[in-house]
Formats: sequence, C-alpha cells, structure tokens
Amino acid sequence: MIVKRDNDCWSLIAQIDHASHAAAISDAWKLGPYGGEEISESLRYATSEHDLGWTESDLKPEVDSETGSPSNFTGIDEATHTSFYARAVRRIADTDSTAAYLTSLHASGLYSRRYAWTGLKPVDWYAIGEHGRALLASEREFRVQLVSRMPSADAEFEAIWRSYMLLETFDCLSLLTCFGLDCQGFGPVPTVPGKWEMLSVQRVGPWVVALDPFPFAAPELVVKVPSWRLYQERFADSDELRKMLATTPQTSQETVYRPF
Repeated sequence: MIVKRDNDCWSLIAQIDHASHAAAISDAWKLGPYGGEEISESLRYATSEHDLGWTESDLKPEVDSETGSPSNFTGIDEATHTSFYARAVRRIADTDSTAAYLTSLHASGLYSRRYAWTGLKPVDWYAIGEHGRALLASEREFRVQLVSRMPSADAEFEAIWRSYMLLETFDCLSLLTCFGLDCQGFGPVPTVPGKWEMLSVQRVGPWVVALDPFPFAAPELVVKVPSWRLYQERFADSDELRKMLATTPQTSQETVYRPF
C-alpha cells in the first residue's frame, strides 16, 4: 500500500491502482512528442500490471507498531517481496511474454540498482539478502525462457532497453504524485529514437509536479487515481486500520503534471 500524509488525513493508494495510473500516463506519453510506436501494447500491459504481486498484500494493510501510522510499501520484508513479484511475473507470462520480460526486469532492477536508471533511492547492493539474490538468479533463468517465446523485434537489445527505461519512467512519474516522491530528476529517459534525456522535476504541490522537458501533448496532464482518505492520525493495530479501510469508500484524486 502506498501511504501518504496529506494535510489532515492519510491517503492510501493500492499498488495496482498506482500501476493503472502509470499506464494512463503511458497513454498520454504515447500522444506526446516522444511517444508513437515507442509505446507498444506489451509495454502498456507491463506498466498496468508491474505491481500485480502487491494485490494480496494490499488487502491486509499493516500498522507501524511504534508510530501507529499505516505502514508504507517501502517497509515490506525481502522474502515476501521477492516471492510475490516472482509469482506475478509468471502470471503475466501466461498472456504476454514480452510484458512478463519487462516486469521481470522491473523486479530484478529493484535489487540491481535499476540497471543504471536513477531517480528513486536504490537498495544498497550489500544489504540485499539471500531472497534478493535468489530472485536475481531465478529471474535471469526465466527471462532466457521468455526470449524464445517473444517476437524477435521485441527481444532486440535496444527495444528491450528502451521499453524497460520507459516502464521505470512511468512508474516514477506516478510515484511522484501518488507517493509524493522527493525527486529533482530521473533518467535516462528515452525521447526520440537514439536519444536519452534526464527529466527534471519541480514539486508544485502534494499532487502536482512540473517536468522539463515536458513529454505530453496537452499543456497540462491531469490523471485521476483511486485513493482512500482516512481521517484518523493513529491506529491501535492493523485490525482497526483494516476495518476503517473496509468501510471507507475510495475517492478520485487528481494528479497534475505541468511544464516548468
């Protein structure tokens, strides 16, 4: 669960809703100056499903025992995290091998400093435990199997590299607003064929960021995401949080992207 303090309430966003939000950003990117054929159906599918593994975990949000606040997704243990990511990759592979390959790279990248994509705080390589290292090994083996099932054009190095970097870009753009990520820029971001940029970020508000270069066709991009807003500062335990979440309807939160 993505947890964000927003004035007098907690905003909670399910990971799969964040992924759908990222996919909506990819749709807008496709219509902009760097889009077109660069956003394949498989990349769009991978973006919309890249956090599929979180679904079961998000049904049972936890409370931090020390603070009484809802626990954020960043605090999940490595064993659980690697297990559900691996299962999700294989579920996606049942319908789209290329999307599964990209999602596998995303999962592995979390334990490999995102293969030189920068903008989100990387996991310290020396802090990775046995489960993280096992995931890296098993995903490498599984991707070898996936390549044989992928269209040859999808498996070409630059095509995979660009799609992976775009997946990380869409993920980050969503987290900038959904999570309130503290980030001044990220990349490399594929723009026109053969060109890569660092995208600069300025925070305008809790749900609003400015970008340069601006990758969308419209003067301003507004994307909505479902969110639970809980007006209780502390919770006695996880059961209390879950009960409140079950009786609280989701609201539609607007997120906004503007040029500098």
